[in-house]
Amino acid sequence: MNTLRYALRFLLRARTYTLINLLGLAFSLACCIILLRYIHRELTVDTHCVDRENVYVSRCQIGENDALVSSTLNGDTLAVDPSLVMQRSRVTLLDHDMIRYKDNRLQVNMIVADTTFLKLFRYQLLQGEYSLSKPGMALLSEHLAHKLFGKQNPIGETFVLSTGKSVTVSGIFATPENKSILQVDAILSEMPGALWERMPMEFVRFVPGADIQKLNEAGKILRPTQVGDGSMYTFSLLSLKDVYWESRLLYRTSPTMCVSGNRAQLYVLSAMCIFIFFIGLLNYINLYAVLLGKRLRIYLLHRVWGAGFRPLFMLVYWENLVLSVLSLLLAWTVVELAQPFVNRLFDTVFTVGTFDVWVSLSLLVWLPLLISLCTVVRCWKSPLGMSLVRSGNDRKSIRLRQGFLFVQYTVTIVLVVLALFFHRHLNLLLNTPPGFQVENVIHANLVYESTDYASYTDESIQARKQRVAQIDETLSKCPDIVNWTAGLYSILDFDYTAEFQNAKGETVSLNQNFATPEFFTLFNLKLVEGKLPVEEDGFVVNRAALRVLGYTSLEGATVLDLRMKEFVPDLQARPIVGVIEDYYSGHISKGVRPMLFMVFLLCGETCIR
Repeated sequence: MNTLRYALRFLLRARTYTLINLLGLAFSLACCIILLRYIHRELTVDTHCVDRENVYVSRCQIGENDALVSSTLNGDTLAVDPSLVMQRSRVTLLDHDMIRYKDNRLQVNMIVADTTFLKLFRYQLLQGEYSLSKPGMALLSEHLAHKLFGKQNPIGETFVLSTGKSVTVSGIFATPENKSILQVDAILSEMPGALWERMPMEFVRFVPGADIQKLNEAGKILRPTQVGDGSMYTFSLLSLKDVYWESRLLYRTSPTMCVSGNRAQLYVLSAMCIFIFFIGLLNYINLYAVLLGKRLRIYLLHRVWGAGFRPLFMLVYWENLVLSVLSLLLAWTVVELAQPFVNRLFDTVFTVGTFDVWVSLSLLVWLPLLISLCTVVRCWKSPLGMSLVRSGNDRKSIRLRQGFLFVQYTVTIVLVVLALFFHRHLNLLLNTPPGFQVENVIHANLVYESTDYASYTDESIQARKQRVAQIDETLSKCPDIVNWTAGLYSILDFDYTAEFQNAKGETVSLNQNFATPEFFTLFNLKLVEGKLPVEEDGFVVNRAALRVLGYTSLEGATVLDLRMKEFVPDLQARPIVGVIEDYYSGHISKGVRPMLFMVFLLCGETCIR
């Protein structure tokens, strides 16, 4: 107790030193804690899975296009010995689907899952029954249950799907604290006879020690699909813990329900975290070394009076422990105050958990311990006679402090340069024009219909056509709408690669798109050569595709669709009748993709200007 009282008395006397060290270390720790929480969240995706190390996701690839879909639909068994499989679950994604409860309609993300899914992924049950054993059952997230039913008991309540079928709420689950690749609002039980418009994902849990690499080698063998169009596919198995980093693959699977991460971004943030902590620690040690030069005689006198290593260490340790505790308290205060901004910045919600406790305890144990050991060992090794005369002023001490300052300022300058670089890079990404009209354009799905093909009848199809015609007429008559178009995909959503052949017989891969004539007008895609096909037969390409095909103009420019040629052996090449300016159809860092447009009159999601 006397040692603690002495440490507090010294810190209160050296108020300026204490305040500078306290603030410097606190803000350094606050930045590190924020970054560590994000890094930890990115590295613990889907940890609510019971066996994340041995659960794999099936990936199918047809040509250059792949997605996380089940390969067992094609009649094979993944070429896997059944004895290696512990559990297998198929999940159908219903992203942005519509549900109806009384007079309310909501757009939600749902999955249709079998009973095995709840055994592979454990959700905390808040209310009701944790089961999907019967058709027509639904587990709702706490957020969706509150949105639908308010404060009333949701168990036993029913709501209607877009298919027209009613489902009963059997349980309420809490959203996992960890991040998940699937953003789920509701989990539905399997519905016999349903033909969903989307192919299901498949999760496979293998026995520990299964040779996944050998299975993936077997998956490289081409197999025919059951579609009957002659297409061939391959499959592979991706570990659940690695799927999160496959951003392109998850986007292809579902751009709205699947979330992904970026390893390069995580490496950059990890390096920044280390640098910031290093600077804060060097600043702390350097300031402490300055004060130590003034107090070293006091410590040496303790040695002269017979003080051993332990009392001297405890004296220094209590001083550093008090500063560390105060710095950590201030750091967590900054973290909590910055929480709303950090949540928006990282697009996630951070909650206090076990990891935060371990980080705090680790800092409280190791930070004062390491600094105190360095200080006491230095004092203990100093010769008593020389140290009493030249303590803190000898050439070695001055050079040591100069070395600390040099390293500290070097790392600081590196961080400043990196910050300026990333700031300029961010400005480049934010301010680079995408190459198409973005102002006053609305992307909306105005026709919400059943996602179950089995629910359609001749009458319902005719009714749908009438509703679509009414919507088209209303949009055309609206005075506030300059133009509009309807298509299956948005200008940014579609990512399908197909092989085409130019007039020289060379094969190239192009991003194939489907668009209406109004699509080019709506997004102000400038036609630089030729014209849009209205009644004539032909394609539209961008400049990048024209270059890849080896053409410099439209004269003699033809393209043969190799995919269609598999069905029509005598298919002839079609001319390119129009060329548009390049635009960024995805992330700007990926550059401009060579694109080919097939122009049709389509219906689907609507873009309005």
